[in-house]
Amino acid sequence: MSYPHLAYTDHPAEHPSGGALPAVLLHGWLGSSRTWDLQLPALRRHRRTIAVDLRGHGRSPAPDSTYSLDELAGDVERLLAELDPGPVILVGHSYGASLATVVAVHQPAAVHALVLISPDYAGDPGARPSREWLERLASPAGEALTRTTLAGLEGPHTPPELRERHWREAARVPGFVRARMLRAHMEATDGMRFRPGSDAWLTRRRQPVLALHRDRARAEVEEQLRQHRASRVICLPEAGHWLHHERPDLWKQVVQPWLVRSP
Repeated sequence: MSYPHLAYTDHPAEHPSGGALPAVLLHGWLGSSRTWDLQLPALRRHRRTIAVDLRGHGRSPAPDSTYSLDELAGDVERLLAELDPGPVILVGHSYGASLATVVAVHQPAAVHALVLISPDYAGDPGARPSREWLERLASPAGEALTRTTLAGLEGPHTPPELRERHWREAARVPGFVRARMLRAHMEATDGMRFRPGSDAWLTRRRQPVLALHRDRARAEVEEQLRQHRASRVICLPEAGHWLHHERPDLWKQVVQPWLVRSP
């Protein structure tokens, strides 16, 4: 099996604080480490911040592999072992939230807490796409299908410039990566994407979790299955999937205070 060397940016804390643990940022499907540009200034002010490009995304290589969640989690776990930052805060968007959860379950001593933006896990199994739809994603029609899929994730108030930014970033990902990664995620019977497989993963997390959802049903599942007293669930149903782009103010109002208070 090929294990690519992931590209990442490693920002030292500008004003180190003894209690501020390093943060490791994980983007979603068809994203890149650039998705966190708005959050980086606040994060790196007091804590070391590492923004990762997952395999096949951003500046990381795109090997011929399955692109399963376990495979990508292994990449992140190896990077953490290589960098040896000590216990970290994992920050994940969408697929990155599922990835952060798997890493937290696999490596509980390495992960102190999680901040999860628009998690894609705990979906209704009735919404699982057909094999035909997933096969079309790998066909010449895949690019148009991807653009339609991304448009459906935007919120009613998402500005046009953000919609275009999300598509431009997605278009840089090789087509085979796009198709294999989503297919592996959607078809895993015991995976994170759909219930009931996701529930087993969520109940195995022992860390405090701050989860910002736009989907009420997923937020309710998160609340029901939370395991740590300091965990918090917030639902913003009118927002788009890229909450950290549409509502960067939430970082100052919600995320930073929670990080300071979390045990």
